[in-house]
Amino acid sequence: MELAPAPSNFFGNYQMERELGRGGMGTVHLAKDIGLNRTVALKILRSDLGQDAGFSKKFLEEVEITASLAHPNIIRVFTLGEQEGRLYLVMEHLDEPSMEQRMEKHGKLPERDVLEIGIGIASALQFAHEETGLIHRDLKPGNILFGRGKIPKLADFGLAAGARSALQQQDEIWGTPYYVSPERLLRQPEDVRSDIYSLGATLYHALAGRPPFDAETAEEVARRHISDRPPPLRSFCPHAQEQTVFTLDKCLNKDPEARWSNYEDFIRQMADALRRNTPEI
Repeated sequence: MELAPAPSNFFGNYQMERELGRGGMGTVHLAKDIGLNRTVALKILRSDLGQDAGFSKKFLEEVEITASLAHPNIIRVFTLGEQEGRLYLVMEHLDEPSMEQRMEKHGKLPERDVLEIGIGIASALQFAHEETGLIHRDLKPGNILFGRGKIPKLADFGLAAGARSALQQQDEIWGTPYYVSPERLLRQPEDVRSDIYSLGATLYHALAGRPPFDAETAEEVARRHISDRPPPLRSFCPHAQEQTVFTLDKCLNKDPEARWSNYEDFIRQMADALRRNTPEI
């Protein structure tokens, strides 16, 4: 007896309800896990990424490592695998707007909120690196989500790290490079200081209402990351306190040796800036 085909809105054991977003690597859907009766975020990678057996094996190995991470500021990955030649991840779904959506709505975010986000995401990066030795390589506002109590959560950690490792950093800029470190653009070795640069660029954007470098083309944005200094933060956010300006300036130095060399010092500096920040009444 021939089995009837599965309904078109099903992907394996997941019933897709609507698309949440799409990027260079695939599409994210709001879905229901039929087996466990829970709502999840289902990320299905591009079909061509699953056609290379070497890539699939390495990718799944790397993502499995980061999927084991348990940290309050990292999105939980429930499962990962391959379905009909398509690689996929099943993650916790959060109802709150992403950092990118908050920035699109409000333009600029309050300095106190930005510092709290920075501390949370830097803590997630520090934990992940200490546990796995991997770096994220795709930090941007769209990958910072929020849980209950507006707790910032880093998404796509395993996806970004696993994909870069599996593809051996082939010559492709993944998306518009508003937050990409100069060494990545120059195809030089990356380490935690590269993620610190990208997080600094993200926090700068949230405070200034614009990224550190902007231009009509991705190529020009990339060139400016390599050769230009970002405009002074206070030219867009005149009331930013000195401690915050100093912290982000150090993040965005072209020379990795001149940036924060570890998360402990970076987090301590942001926490000090947060203590000095007076909540708005």
